Amino acid sequence: MAAHLFRPDLVASDLDGTLLTPELEASPALPGALAALAAAGVPFLICTGRMFRSARRVAAQLGLSRGPIVCYQGAMVADLGTGECLLHRPMDADVAVAVVRRLRDLGRHLNAYIDDQLYVEQLDDWARRYAEHAEVGIELVDDLAAEVAARPPTKFVVLSEPADVDVLLPRLQQEWGERLYVARSQASYIELAAAGVSKSGALQWLCDRGGLRRERSVACGDAQNDLDMLRWAGLGVAVAEAPADVRAAADLVVARARLPELLTRLAAAPRD
Repeated sequence: MAAHLFRPDLVASDLDGTLLTPELEASPALPGALAALAAAGVPFLICTGRMFRSARRVAAQLGLSRGPIVCYQGAMVADLGTGECLLHRPMDADVAVAVVRRLRDLGRHLNAYIDDQLYVEQLDDWARRYAEHAEVGIELVDDLAAEVAARPPTKFVVLSEPADVDVLLPRLQQEWGERLYVARSQASYIELAAAGVSKSGALQWLCDRGGLRRERSVACGDAQNDLDMLRWAGLGVAVAEAPADVRAAADLVVARARLPELLTRLAAAPRD
């Protein structure tokens, strides 16, 4: 840990692959580190692509039961305690319909997220595996295009094999990049949200709302959908297990298992 550490105004962290291992396990030391931040008066918040209902459950397991949480890659900010939606940026309905039709033509599985529920047209292995991972239910509909036309989604996720995502991601970015946020969050996941949505945008909104300083913030992540917040933060922290481009964008690289140690050190760092 060679970077200069300071007592931050805010610490934000991705969930899957950062706070949680690929097996969805958290370090036993993590709740204590989060408690140390709280005792030092440092707000900590999860900044994830997950649905609110899924992320809220994990937050509770980590001892987080109040304060804001950033979900859906920054398209939603909600309150952990009350469940109130503080910020919501859904997709344009016409664009959402076009996405559904395009992914149908491509023959890829598509998850749609409407009112914090998961909707699919096909109850296949991708849908079942995702629902098991997130521990959420599935709403099966005959016509997903009609569904998103009536109620614009917060986000889509395309699910496919990692090798296919390697090819499909740049294709979708070229096709939709001016009208949508398009990024890879996990090896098999491509995320699509409204243009302008980002984790860093949601964090900036929270900083403006709470009088917090961007340059005194810390952000932790592991994937390409975390790049913007790592570059935005005063101290961007990538886990050592992250891809090379994510590590290169960070100010500090720390093994996932040592993140609790880093958080504890931040809580004890001077306010300089």
